[in-house]
Amino acid sequence: MREINRSKSPVRHLAKVPVAAAFASVLGAAPLAFAAEEAAVLAPVQVTAERKGDPKGTADTYNAPVTTVGRTAQAARDIPQSTTSVTREIMNDQGANNLKDALRNVAGVTFTAGENGRSGDAISLRGFSATTDLFLDNIRDTGQYNRDTFNIDRVEVLRGPSSMIYGRGSTGGVINQVSKTPFQSDASSVTLGVGTEDYYRVEADINKGLSPTSGLRINLMGQDSESTRDGGEAKRWGVAPSVSFGIGEPTEVTLSYFHMQENNIPDYGVPFLRGTDGIARPLPVDPNTYYGLPDWDYEDTKTDVLTAKVSHEFTPDIKVNNSTRYGRYWREIWPSPPRMGAGVTAANLTDNSLVTRSRNGGREGLDEILTNVTDATFNFNTGTIRHQVLTGLELTRETSDATRWGNVVAPPPATVGNPNNHPAMPSPIKNYTTNVQFDSNNVAVYAQDFISLTSQWKFLIGARWDYLDADYDTKNFATNTTTNVKRTDNEWSWRTGLIYQPDAIQSYYASYGTSFNPSAETYSLDPKGANTDPESNRNYEIGAKWDLFEGDLSVRTALFRTEKYNERNTDPLVSDRYVLSGKRKTDGLELEIAGRITEKWNVFAGAAWMDAEITETVIAAEKGKTPLNTPDYTASLWTTYQIDTFWKAGFGANAIGERYANNLNTTVVPSYVRWDAMVEWNYRDYSVQLNVYNLFDKTYYDSVYAGHVVPGNTRYAHLSGTYRF
Repeated sequence: MREINRSKSPVRHLAKVPVAAAFASVLGAAPLAFAAEEAAVLAPVQVTAERKGDPKGTADTYNAPVTTVGRTAQAARDIPQSTTSVTREIMNDQGANNLKDALRNVAGVTFTAGENGRSGDAISLRGFSATTDLFLDNIRDTGQYNRDTFNIDRVEVLRGPSSMIYGRGSTGGVINQVSKTPFQSDASSVTLGVGTEDYYRVEADINKGLSPTSGLRINLMGQDSESTRDGGEAKRWGVAPSVSFGIGEPTEVTLSYFHMQENNIPDYGVPFLRGTDGIARPLPVDPNTYYGLPDWDYEDTKTDVLTAKVSHEFTPDIKVNNSTRYGRYWREIWPSPPRMGAGVTAANLTDNSLVTRSRNGGREGLDEILTNVTDATFNFNTGTIRHQVLTGLELTRETSDATRWGNVVAPPPATVGNPNNHPAMPSPIKNYTTNVQFDSNNVAVYAQDFISLTSQWKFLIGARWDYLDADYDTKNFATNTTTNVKRTDNEWSWRTGLIYQPDAIQSYYASYGTSFNPSAETYSLDPKGANTDPESNRNYEIGAKWDLFEGDLSVRTALFRTEKYNERNTDPLVSDRYVLSGKRKTDGLELEIAGRITEKWNVFAGAAWMDAEITETVIAAEKGKTPLNTPDYTASLWTTYQIDTFWKAGFGANAIGERYANNLNTTVVPSYVRWDAMVEWNYRDYSVQLNVYNLFDKTYYDSVYAGHVVPGNTRYAHLSGTYRF
């Protein structure tokens, strides 16, 4: 526990850091001046580091005290990579009820379609797909579902290739969701929410202390809502009980279960329209226009995750953690993505122009994962040098059973002016096309040493070896034939970094890391892929991190190059495999500020500038172009101010630059800035909060697909009330 001297001037501290000063100028000099004047009269406050059994988690901070995204709890300043933690308080203030909304705060993140027909959360980091790089408590979360935050304390992001820690994937980085955990006292809350567009939501977070060293926690959620557009719906409910024994003791055991179900009407947005200049852009219609078939379109998911965690501290310097998880992810989806009719362009567009809808993308799948991960940490000295060694063993089996179908009868078309959402049509009949049976085994061993050479210089080095084998059976219903392919990979991954920390405020680093993408990464494998080695990625990065105001405010910046240097390409002269001849890179600069500027003023802001390019490809027209869904910049700002004992107000913005929906750069999605705002009234154990989203009713496009794009919601509002007991 330590005491903070609030009389230290925020302006004086910020002035020491050029990047922080730049952020301060963006936020405004007047509020800083006011904050400096007020800080002089605030009484000292007590803060503590995050501890086991902390009932608040990150619900009272914008600046997470530690991160676990490196598999062990550590300060962000000791990680030689760019990291971000979106805390529970940020999610509460923003009303961010799903992972996608939480990630809007993270610089360099965009949203896209899943690879190989995948559904659920589809995310890109630094211009590279992170759809298969989602983790829950540092264990791979493979399911194709839309993640809710009702059981999440914080969302952690580690940028750049990180296969040394997490195995396959992670070209742009990884996203780790950290679950709420039980604690030893009684504390509960219930939140009810209503809103425009028939939005209704209930959440409960109930914790019961069972003994001085054990606790039981249950999180519950139910939501029923419609889109501001004229057809989409989202219905879901979830329950997440967990129990911990031995909290704060040498041996701790946590058992948890997570269940969530969805019954949605998917929204595939509007088609692209080819302009007179040859460039396709979103069809210019009212953003609420919906071309789907709500009577027939659906997306249903069921997710079950059981986890057992055991940790034992042999001595203060030797600790072992073991996690065993079984995950079962079922989904069925049958959408109607829209396309412009043949020959329709901007030159001949009318309200009567044809919009077609495909019903050939129906699919059902069941994915399962059984995994056991053991981490051991050892702290020791060799002379004057301090070592913090992490070693681990991971054993994983993954299976997938997926079936695809189309519709025997094509649905009636729509027109630009008449979406024809409820046409007379016969009940859909599934025309099964393929069934895929996939199973894989992964064995990995890894070791990392974090070396404190002196009190100022630290060095990190780590390596991981992965063994993966995959077996893939594809049945073609039309020919009644089955094709089997297999693939085995043995891959090494590396991570190294040098850190210089001249004092408790400053931390500077340089790092290098690698990752790989096997052909079977997304549960898909064809005969050519079975003969193709994994893609390889690497990241070069330098950065700086400053912890200001006794750790209340963190400022971070990073300059990086992320490269994929042997991307799969199809070469017409090579028939039995893909050619690993493609290259692309993203050069970028990231800035972030998170935490408390004064006792009453919180801020979370970030920006990323990215220069992405396809440098080598067998498709000549793509060379030198920008990879799809990679804007030149992304930026976000969220800030709140505690006006008095009862009232808090906040606002923020999210900005994304122009992007392309294909690598040829012939389909363009425009840039946008969206503003949101909130106000909260709090009295004793009660609080009421109003959030207004897209405050200025801006037309913008959110998720980018190859043939269509989903408009963001027009202005909408949520009102919620919370009772704590």
